[in-house]
Formats: sequence, C-alpha cells, structure tokens
Amino acid sequence: MASQQFCVRIPSELDERLVAYAIESRTTKTKVMVDALAHYLGCEGDVPLIRRMLELEQRIAALEALNKMQPSSK
Repeated sequence: MASQQFCVRIPSELDERLVAYAIESRTTKTKVMVDALAHYLGCEGDVPLIRRMLELEQRIAALEALNKMQPSSK
C-alpha cells in the first residue's frame, strides 16, 4: 500500500499535546495522526493488521515494564 504525504497546519498548543502524547506512547506523531484520522473516519480496520499488532506488542511491553517497577504487595 503506497503512502501519501500531505501537510496541515495545526495550532501550536495542539502540536505540543501531540508531541507529548507521542512521547508518552512511544510512537511517532505520524502514527498518532493516522490512527486518529482512521478512527475519526470510521475506518480503523484499514490500518494494516501487522502495524496494529506491533503497536499492541509495544503497549504490552510497556505495561509489563511498569508492572515490574511496581512494588510487590505479596
């Protein structure tokens, strides 16, 4: 699937939130924007499955790392 490139202008406050979210999620601004646009248009299923799987694996790894950092209550 070929990718297309386009430019948009967004308010600096929105860009700051986008950057912060991308850093927190350990992803790129492009991925966040593509996912958000797909969600907004109701076509999340069009995002390639391999990419969705990789992102889920990254999220699981991040959660596991956080879990290891939590003190055990046992």
